[in-house]
Amino acid sequence: MAASPEALPAIPEIAVILAAGRGQRLYPKTKRPKPLTPVLGLSLSERVMCTLREAAGIRHFIVTVGFEAKAVQQHFTDIARRRGLSVEFAEALGWQLGNGASALAARDLVGNAPFILVMSDHLFDAAIPHALLRNPPAPGEICLAVDRNKTGVFDLEDVTRVRTINGRIAAIDKNLEPWDAGDTGVMLCTAGLFAGLSRAAEKGGHSLSDGLRELAREGKARIANVTGSRWLDVDTPQALREAERLLMRHVGGKRSDGPISRYLNRPVSRSLTRYLVRTPATPNQISLFAWVLSCIAAILFVVGGYLALAVGGAVAQLASIVDGSDGEVARLKQSQSDYGGWLDAILDRYADAFLLFGLMWHEFVATGSEYALVVGFAAIVGSYMNSYTADKYDGLMATRLGSGRYVRLGRDVRMIVISLGAVTNQPLITLIVIALVMHAEVVRRIILCRG
Repeated sequence: MAASPEALPAIPEIAVILAAGRGQRLYPKTKRPKPLTPVLGLSLSERVMCTLREAAGIRHFIVTVGFEAKAVQQHFTDIARRRGLSVEFAEALGWQLGNGASALAARDLVGNAPFILVMSDHLFDAAIPHALLRNPPAPGEICLAVDRNKTGVFDLEDVTRVRTINGRIAAIDKNLEPWDAGDTGVMLCTAGLFAGLSRAAEKGGHSLSDGLRELAREGKARIANVTGSRWLDVDTPQALREAERLLMRHVGGKRSDGPISRYLNRPVSRSLTRYLVRTPATPNQISLFAWVLSCIAAILFVVGGYLALAVGGAVAQLASIVDGSDGEVARLKQSQSDYGGWLDAILDRYADAFLLFGLMWHEFVATGSEYALVVGFAAIVGSYMNSYTADKYDGLMATRLGSGRYVRLGRDVRMIVISLGAVTNQPLITLIVIALVMHAEVVRRIILCRG
């Protein structure tokens, strides 16, 4: 039964990150601190902090340190500076004893405030903090996010097992039998956690599980069921590879992707993104590079001759693929911005106009037909109107379909038609097809959005 509204704690403004451990399973032959482990452009620590900032509005972090404390502190300080966050450090003198001892080191800095507690090596999606915030514990309690899907746990042998009864923890242990849920390593706590950890320490237990068992005996350890949400304990090389695989799988396609983006461009752009995300390249720089490629393609169209036309077509499609990487890199590095999306849209419109004008000019010079100018103008207008109506259409589809995908003929279709038309030496037919398809798509959207 949920606590009464009067008993609920305030929304947490603090997160405690346990970053004191050595991580020998991940780095058995080096002294590299596990919190500094890079995963597709960001460290484990930075991913954790960004997720909590975006999902729960957390901007103040208390980090417990132990192994290689100076290096870990410098890393978190740098993250906080770049991300506009604040961070304090608690030295866990007994960190070798267990993660419960590390958590206890934060007690004085936390005080009586509610807080989210996470491990520096656990990756999780925003749905998990959201679930905890919907199930806040009463004073003196904690709420642990648990996953009931045993088959979905990456390393089933290593997961901390939980047995639950009526929404509360009945037992918790690595070797527990029977059990019905896995510990995700994310919890929403009150100061009651420290009381449980202190009692466990007096009995010689220094893990978080020891402290939770103490609270469970008093009925003060609640659960939030987050089954279906993504989380991963990254403590082995195999888990690190799995983390990269999961991030790449979920960072790509958008609901609004057209058929060419979904089935052709995205599979290729993901391979490019996997490389780019490890470089200093920013999403805006990638957007600008894609635009430059489009300009080069347009110039090749204007040059004349089949060879220049065909090469321009190939470059145009490459630009379309690269243009998908800017958003993927932004999401992987958690550096999305309204400005970046706006800049990308502006560059795309310029690129579209240049490419279509290049095809139009190529056909006009080659044939002298004024019909090429008329069709080219129609194609450019259709391209712009297609882009102009996209926001209204996407908003309607989001309302009707929620998270489902929908049909959208947009820029990816234009770019592949331009590329194929140039390679096959059919610029006029290409302009006609683009004009007809884009205007037909605009009419379809107007009809759908009418109500």
